[in-house]
Amino acid sequence: MSKPTSFSQNNMFEHCSRWWYYSYLKKVPSIQDMCYAHAGSVIHNCLEKHYNNEITVQDELKSFFNREWNKYKLDSTKLLYKKDEYWLMIINGINLNKKFTSTELKIFYPDIVGYLDVVNTETDEIADWKSSTRRRENEEEYTKQLKLYSYLYYRKFDRLPKKAIVYYLKYSGDKGELSFTPTMEDVEEIKKWHEDIYTKMHEIKNSMKLPPMCKQCHFFCPYKNLCAGSDKGILKYTLHYYGAKIYLDGPISNLLHIGIDKKFSYELKDAFFIKKHNPHAMTTIKFWNLKKRLLPIGFKDGLVKTLNDYAKYKGLKLALDVEDHRQCDTTIVEMPNELIGKKLRDYQEDAVTTFFRNKIGCLELGTGAGKNLIAAECIRRAGVKTLFIVDKIELLRQTKKVFEDSLGIEIGVIGGGEEDIKDVTVATIQTLIKRVKKYADYLKTVRFLAIDESHHSASRSFFKLSQYLINTEFRVNLTGTYTRDDGNDMMMYAVGGYKIFDLSSKVLIENGWLIKPTIKFIKNFLDPKEIKHLEDNSKEGLINETEQYSLYYKSFIANNSKRNKIIKELCDKNKGKKILVLVKLIDHGKLLEKEIEGSKYLYGETNKKEREEMFKEFTEGKLNVLISTISIFAEGIDIPQLDTVINASANKGNVKTIQVLGRVLRKMEGKTNAQYIDFVDEPRFFRLASLARMKILRQEGHDVQQEVYEG
Repeated sequence: MSKPTSFSQNNMFEHCSRWWYYSYLKKVPSIQDMCYAHAGSVIHNCLEKHYNNEITVQDELKSFFNREWNKYKLDSTKLLYKKDEYWLMIINGINLNKKFTSTELKIFYPDIVGYLDVVNTETDEIADWKSSTRRRENEEEYTKQLKLYSYLYYRKFDRLPKKAIVYYLKYSGDKGELSFTPTMEDVEEIKKWHEDIYTKMHEIKNSMKLPPMCKQCHFFCPYKNLCAGSDKGILKYTLHYYGAKIYLDGPISNLLHIGIDKKFSYELKDAFFIKKHNPHAMTTIKFWNLKKRLLPIGFKDGLVKTLNDYAKYKGLKLALDVEDHRQCDTTIVEMPNELIGKKLRDYQEDAVTTFFRNKIGCLELGTGAGKNLIAAECIRRAGVKTLFIVDKIELLRQTKKVFEDSLGIEIGVIGGGEEDIKDVTVATIQTLIKRVKKYADYLKTVRFLAIDESHHSASRSFFKLSQYLINTEFRVNLTGTYTRDDGNDMMMYAVGGYKIFDLSSKVLIENGWLIKPTIKFIKNFLDPKEIKHLEDNSKEGLINETEQYSLYYKSFIANNSKRNKIIKELCDKNKGKKILVLVKLIDHGKLLEKEIEGSKYLYGETNKKEREEMFKEFTEGKLNVLISTISIFAEGIDIPQLDTVINASANKGNVKTIQVLGRVLRKMEGKTNAQYIDFVDEPRFFRLASLARMKILRQEGHDVQQEVYEG
């Protein structure tokens, strides 16, 4: 087998090989309540922080516990009233007052992997935390698990643990501990158990033959209905994966068709205005085709939920099967045993684990969360042919370097005038879509697709490219904001699935990974006479004249001498700091470059060599004020040295505002503060946009101050 097994897999196989077959080989989706598993993760994460001496003060650990509880949204589950009970389990774990040399020790071999909750290699003790009620049945199962871990410990250290312990955290005293001393007989017995199961797994994987039914369904098995002997009271469907699409096989009533059609369609945000000018225009985007019974593969989880809801409505049980007709490339890409020179933070590990549990979906990570590092670890663990898509030349080079440094392999490039395809390749969407037919054969071999700044994947270019990626097993979207200001969110889901992991910059700041920013909006810098004068300059003198946004923008934003003077004063006031000034119009940037001494302007027409020199001088040299268009620097580009962002663009989009703030939050040695400066602009065109920017920043959990200009 190409991947190692684990105790949970072996245990599942022993209970029912068909359950394992559906879950691990066919990847049949199932609707499962994960709240107990998530609550267990909260306990593990808290105790790991405590025993690693990362959080030693109980009040601070309680705050971390609350953040973890909220991260998994456990207050919206059946555990709503059990929060105190889970906190008490953590207290019981702390009160054990044990010494451990490592937590979450990973022991990996090609045939099996184990994660030992806590280990003391000085006393040769291993232990597991358990949040379940102590019963005879789970005592037997947990003892068996620790015997397997004792075998792994023996393989790694060439000696037996002297003690193996299960800590039942619901209890204190003797009832809270189940312990034994593993023997060589235990190790030999569990070794044989594992090897027998591993051999049988290998045989089933090679034949892909459905194993026989077990005598009695396990309580937790989600596939009982697939094994049902009678069709009475059961709705049976099969999801067939063909290329980038799902074919739904099974009875589709008119009610189900209407439900699917409604769920997987949306109205364009500007539909009213479009139809006003063209009443016959098609303003509804539909993904469901009843005649062909097809949906884009990104909607897999949404379709499973819809079928489950329909079965519940009909009072029937759902039996769902999967047939994957894709022919994935079998190339194994040699990867290091771990990232070179990097250790994942706990939330980064959580993000990677979540992705591989789902295989398709978006990891929404606040700026500074280490998106590229998470992507590198996903690529490393998959070890298959990978395509990583960016939408800017700067990101192409930056990402290539990060991957080469952390993976220790040569990374291919498509874009920026280069074409060098490797097992792991970074490419610009612009080059790929321009020559998509040329790359068609290569795209068929891609097994892992990653899209950076994936809120852009709502464009037709990404959707078209997706149809050429017909053998892609893994699809991960990476972004800080998996939403669109234009309402085209569903187009993103069609390409790369739904959001499966969410970590905001607020949480990163609270945990000390990012700098807490100072956010200031300058207001009342124009008096009524000045506003009236600029309004007059924005008009062409026509009868019943309609206000034109472009003319008002030039008068009130780009060519507003008072506003530009304030920007210059802000740069002078913050001399010696690294300042990024963002504009929307090219001419606005040129004007500011003349006004601000020692500044340089980087925009779309800046040639490749100048860009590289300017960027290097700004990050490593004496250039302290860089002016750029918001389209280039709003997202993705990593500048930890940045102290201050002046957003002079008066942008309307919420997504861009969050991304602009993200440019300045990253920590580095010697950096003590982070500033975001913006404007409350006039008239209504821009005031509403300013208020919207303030609102989204507050919704993200930031303090936003308004300051009256007194120049």
